[in-house]
Amino acid sequence: NKVRKLEFLLGDARHRERDLLVASGAFGSHHVLATTLFGRQWGFDVHAVLVPQPWNDHVEENLRVGLGAGMVPHAVRSWAAVPPTQTALVATLRLEGRRPYRVAYGGSSATGALGYVEAGLELAAQIENGEIPEPDRIFVALGSGGTAVGLAIGLAAIGITAKVVAVRVTPALVCNRATVAALVASTMKKLRDAEPAFPAVGHAALAQIEIDSSRFGDGYGTANEDAVEASAVASDFGLTLDPTYTARAFSSFLAHARGADARRTLFWHTLSAASLSERADAGPEVPVALREMAFAQSF
Repeated sequence: NKVRKLEFLLGDARHRERDLLVASGAFGSHHVLATTLFGRQWGFDVHAVLVPQPWNDHVEENLRVGLGAGMVPHAVRSWAAVPPTQTALVATLRLEGRRPYRVAYGGSSATGALGYVEAGLELAAQIENGEIPEPDRIFVALGSGGTAVGLAIGLAAIGITAKVVAVRVTPALVCNRATVAALVASTMKKLRDAEPAFPAVGHAALAQIEIDSSRFGDGYGTANEDAVEASAVASDFGLTLDPTYTARAFSSFLAHARGADARRTLFWHTLSAASLSERADAGPEVPVALREMAFAQSF
């Protein structure tokens, strides 16, 4: 999932001759981890502004792998503190003579969303070629919006009218209808500035996105019975889900699939299948200060 966005983001950073990436996310963020792993492969240093989340083995594994790959953490106590901290960090790094590239939360800028416009076009081509039936609804986790926005634009450009059900797993402060609409607009502008012949489907794409907030529960990363059940069902089909994003999206997918009006429904799986356990075991221990911050935070 993250690689699609990073293909465009890292290319843009290299084109702009930057030497350092500044990302942001929760302690166990897959986006921050992927940015670190691929950013380091491409020769970038990586700093990350991190927000505490409920602690579990998955969070610890991601943190250890990221730290082991060279990610430099900057912890804050709330989501509201992320943007100003990221801005201040970028300014400080510039004063130190670095050339930082600010990566949007979740990689969901107009540039990052292009990766999922491409994915939407790929899916539309598979439908048109008869490889899969056209779905009525596509369920996907909504963290920062780039996946849902890109998919909707790519599908709308080819005339596929499936609803993209974006299952919200992050606080409304982070992602909501207004931020999704803004990302649709900025992504469409980037596309049509580069290629004026690209279909003007911004309004259609936004209308296809349906935000489902019913699975957010008690907060980001908190235990959720529906998500636990969804993980158990998914495992019967050979799918592995994470508790924060994909399990919640899959629980919404299951609820719809079990309903009376269920027809052709597609689950868009965004969790990497790569095992990181060996890298985590070889990585450094999570600093005590970060661990204590996570346990002290009120969720």
